Amino acid sequence: MLRVEKTTLGTFGEPELAGLINSRGWKSVLPDALDDQHLLLVSEQLRDLLAGKGWDDNQGPGSAALPISLLLLSEAGAERLSKGFDVAMSTLHEAMTLLSITIDREIVSRILHRKDGPTGAELMESLRVLTQNNVEPARSPRPA
Repeated sequence: MLRVEKTTLGTFGEPELAGLINSRGWKSVLPDALDDQHLLLVSEQLRDLLAGKGWDDNQGPGSAALPISLLLLSEAGAERLSKGFDVAMSTLHEAMTLLSITIDREIVSRILHRKDGPTGAELMESLRVLTQNNVEPARSPRPA
């Protein structure tokens, strides 16, 4: 039976994510670019987020899963605003689901020693389509 002792994986939160992006750029967070440890940790974090579980202080100093999801959506073309970018919660949920599936597929490919192609490129194309299809109409200013 396949098993991973989660306590030996360490943590993958905002500080580790920032270090990774600063040293190798945003593409370093694509599933096929992550090392095994980070891949497993992000998979666990995404499962928790998608299941609606709150963050547990025993898991470490934050989760990298949400920032990775937002970064990849931004790189895929989500509308940028002056202080971040605008994305509907349904779009974020779909993006996190796509990321979770892609990460799990990458884990299985590594276990089976299969090279099925770059999962990161496929993920980014799916996210581009998602952001194009989920563009909300421009909001009119609220009356003062």
